[in-house]
Amino acid sequence: MTGTKLDKFQIIDHLGNGHFGHVFLCYDPFLQKEIAIKVIKVPDPSKFVNAVKEGQTLDLCRHKHIVDVKDVRASLFNGEPVVLIIMEYLSKGSIQKHIEKRFISVKEAFKITQQSLLGLEHAHNNNVLHRDIKPGNIMFGDNGEAKLSDFGLAINYHVDPSDILGYRPHQPLEVIEGNPMNKLSDIYATGITLYRLLNNTNNLPFTFSTIDEWKKAVKKDLFPPRQYLPHIPDKAVKILHKSIHKSTATRFQNCTEFRQALEKINFNIDWVYIYSDNWSGHSNGDNYTLNKYRKRTGWFIDFKKNGTRKNEHCYANLPDDKVDEVFFNTIKDTTLV
Repeated sequence: MTGTKLDKFQIIDHLGNGHFGHVFLCYDPFLQKEIAIKVIKVPDPSKFVNAVKEGQTLDLCRHKHIVDVKDVRASLFNGEPVVLIIMEYLSKGSIQKHIEKRFISVKEAFKITQQSLLGLEHAHNNNVLHRDIKPGNIMFGDNGEAKLSDFGLAINYHVDPSDILGYRPHQPLEVIEGNPMNKLSDIYATGITLYRLLNNTNNLPFTFSTIDEWKKAVKKDLFPPRQYLPHIPDKAVKILHKSIHKSTATRFQNCTEFRQALEKINFNIDWVYIYSDNWSGHSNGDNYTLNKYRKRTGWFIDFKKNGTRKNEHCYANLPDDKVDEVFFNTIKDTTLV
């Protein structure tokens, strides 16, 4: 496939594929730059392209926290009619790829969500929904900023209009019950994305055999499971719970409300997992380490700032059944101001 043409563009590499089609890194000979092109199959490519352009979706979704879509056009791919979505190429990739490869701290999870909400807020203010918010549809820009991808276009990817739109594990109760997606369902999907960022989970296992089984689990707060990694502060969990509440009346009512709740949280140490007994942190130019190790008399925890022990957070002779609780409470207590 590499070296062949896709419409007027030269294919450089295959970046990935998903439910809706393939994404290629291409070279634009006219602009003389690399771009990303998503190839999707829809029942009527021309109708889809016209709907997008006539609705001015592309212009309404231009924002620094939304991936810039250059053009949408109907074309042929392997002899089949398809839609090409021509986008800016972001070499840092999706948030999903980062979750799969490295640890996302609580502070970074909040930053990604805040910036995604800025993009979502802009679109909602222009009456454009996303309908498919998930880590795979959030990209890192060249300066490390979060950018929502596939904005306002996801609904058109589905061949069967009776299907529940978007990524099923990210759908709220009201949508499962048959109500149309709206701004609050986008809020919920953003909350589930925050859930995955905080918990550093690649995916949410979706094992339901019927819609009723799925609906029952969501209604009883069993899906996604209300279980969290032990380093996550309670204040973060409280905001998360509000964003994914099964009741639309209790959920954040708009992006601004959700974003401002995140922005009110004041971070102290940005802790990052190194391995189970060793975490490192950073705050205003200072470096921190937290280590636990076992001696004959029990477990010891060392807390250091710039290489110097800080005794108020150091512990000695802890029993096996207490060391993890003390260790992670130390992280939780020092993550926020």
